[in-house]
Amino acid sequence: MSATGATFLLEISTEEIPARMIDGALRDLGRSVLQEIEAAGLLAATGAAASSRLRSFGTPRRLAVEVTGILDRQPDAEQEAIGPSVTIAYDARGTPTRAAEGFARAQGATVAELRTIATPKGDCIAVRRLVRGRAAGEVLAELVPEVLGRMTFPKMMRWGSGTFRFVRPVHGLVALLERDEVPLTFAGVRAGRATSGHRQRGGAPIVIDDPRRYVERLREAMVLADPAERGRAIERGLEEQARASGGRVAAPPGAPPGATGDPALLAEVTHLVEWPLVIAGEIDAAFLDLPEEILVTAMRHHQKFFALRAESGRLLNRFLAVANASEDRTGAIRRGYEWVLRARLVDARFFHDEDRKAPLRRHAEGLGRVTFHERLGSYAGKLDRMATVADGLLPAFAAAGLRLDAGTVREAVQLCKADLTTQIVKEFPELEGIVGGLYAAADGASAQVAEAIREHYLPRGVDDPLPSGAAGAVVSLADRLDTQAGIFLLGIVPTGSRDPYGLRRSVLGACRILIDKGIHLKLSETLDAALAGYAAAQVSEAIPAAAARAALLEFYRGRLEHLGETAGLRPDSVRAALGAGADDPCDAWLRMKALDAARDGAGFEALALAHKRIKNILSGQQPQDLHRNDLREKAELGLDRAVREAGPALEAALRTHDYAEALRTIARLRGDLERFFDEVLVMAPEPAVRAARLALLQSIADLFLRVGDFSEIVLEGEPAATAAKRTRPDSPRTGRER
Repeated sequence: MSATGATFLLEISTEEIPARMIDGALRDLGRSVLQEIEAAGLLAATGAAASSRLRSFGTPRRLAVEVTGILDRQPDAEQEAIGPSVTIAYDARGTPTRAAEGFARAQGATVAELRTIATPKGDCIAVRRLVRGRAAGEVLAELVPEVLGRMTFPKMMRWGSGTFRFVRPVHGLVALLERDEVPLTFAGVRAGRATSGHRQRGGAPIVIDDPRRYVERLREAMVLADPAERGRAIERGLEEQARASGGRVAAPPGAPPGATGDPALLAEVTHLVEWPLVIAGEIDAAFLDLPEEILVTAMRHHQKFFALRAESGRLLNRFLAVANASEDRTGAIRRGYEWVLRARLVDARFFHDEDRKAPLRRHAEGLGRVTFHERLGSYAGKLDRMATVADGLLPAFAAAGLRLDAGTVREAVQLCKADLTTQIVKEFPELEGIVGGLYAAADGASAQVAEAIREHYLPRGVDDPLPSGAAGAVVSLADRLDTQAGIFLLGIVPTGSRDPYGLRRSVLGACRILIDKGIHLKLSETLDAALAGYAAAQVSEAIPAAAARAALLEFYRGRLEHLGETAGLRPDSVRAALGAGADDPCDAWLRMKALDAARDGAGFEALALAHKRIKNILSGQQPQDLHRNDLREKAELGLDRAVREAGPALEAALRTHDYAEALRTIARLRGDLERFFDEVLVMAPEPAVRAARLALLQSIADLFLRVGDFSEIVLEGEPAATAAKRTRPDSPRTGRER
């Protein structure tokens, strides 16, 4: 063992794991093993972060982790065992009872070593004992099978006659602590030091004699165990072969204009091979008359091939494939790839040609037979509801300077789901919307309609592009709002990691569209309209629309909070902005940004503290009408005048959503506020005077709350949980709020 601790290697060999599951499995396995080792007290203290001790490796047939800096045994620890209560352990004369004697015997102690301690249940007897640390290998042999047994995957398997479930059948285990085998068993397989190389290489098993040589030994057997290294090797091969073919790797359908490369496909093929070989093949040029989106999708979806584009932008009749081999001397692999791709393109051409025998509008007529949701009806009904929601969105778009023809939007809505009945989308579901846009354009629809159909599924993911056109944004919002309303009416709310209908992505996408396009609307009213669309459908076992609306609004609030924090805004700034309302997502976003930016300005802390003081004073008080005749002192009259003078400027800033200016306007009250708190007794003994002063403070609190709830702001040295409780109204000595 080195001075910095031992190295532990764990490898689970399985049958081929689906590529999409490998990254998540490696993260879960590495995190869980490291946490358990640390919890067991086996990590040596080196000053480095625990995460720096971990490396993960994975291929289609293995998951592996390496943890360095492991102690040879756990440190000794003194533990306190608590026994029965004193009244049970001793009789009235103080003589130990059989209960005390039995407890002492069980702990390996004498009755004389028992002591009395106070516990939440009263005084009990206890004994301290020294627990010797266990050897690292012994501890690892226990904790690793437990970690592996807790792992979950999107899909799991049983094999043989057993009931055990894992991602794929387990064929082998390697568990080494330095050069020693760790005696553990998992899924009926005992760990050793032998693993396998490349499937096609054959030969004897590979013996790992030293965990530090794991990657090297596998490389000798044609396995690149490090996914990052494997990905870089594929990327280099793609670049070299693309240059040799006179082009560059094409972006997938739906990518932003001018984009190159296919990162998602690269990540997928990285987990499909153990030893990558990039091979260039040819496509029959006759297939280039297919729409590019269909051609590229046929290549990448089923075959995992990369399309190539010339510098001029046109598609080349070439493709790149990644084989799990070291060479293709005879060209057999290349010819096989070309053969299967040709068959796939023949199918794609057939589906396309069959679809084009009827216009897209004819395909839309079949949507009444396509189920949207078993309890929510067909897609035909969904389109009717979407049309109503879309009409309701148009005024908000017009107010943002995005005037749209209602007929254009309605036509786009009527056709946006028509491609679900086409044969090409049934074969390639990822072309939803894209095919509809292509077919609509071929039928002579306007560019706006075709674009809206093509873009209405955007954004599909967290980092996906948004609809570029206003019509596409309207249709996308109408689609999302209708789905959200329907699923929440069913009482289905995402919990934990469970989100079967992708509602988190849906709501986040809606927020991003509203913010990007600068659309201000009352979300509560828009959701009411979406929910009302289901009234005629008589949804079975639906919850009340008001409950669904409330749940959806809260869900939107949570997604807005997530959006703000992932954008790098301070969490308390985000909460403060949302404290003033989240009914207009775009408005909430502008307030988040303005509040966070203002945090670094002079006087912001004093402003936040003033709002906290006001909220504390008003806490528990009944709202009062402001009778200015009851204001007497100079400081309160000056503050009242400053508030009234600030009103028009604040309203002007709020009308234009200029929250930076709104904050500056509020900040100008700071001096008058400080004088008020220094000179005025808020809780005056005269009821009328006290009521007037409380009403004045309420009017100021209302000003603050037009931008944010400043009581959510955590000031320096103040824990978040007590931020709003920092001050107490009414000093006993002076009666003034301090």
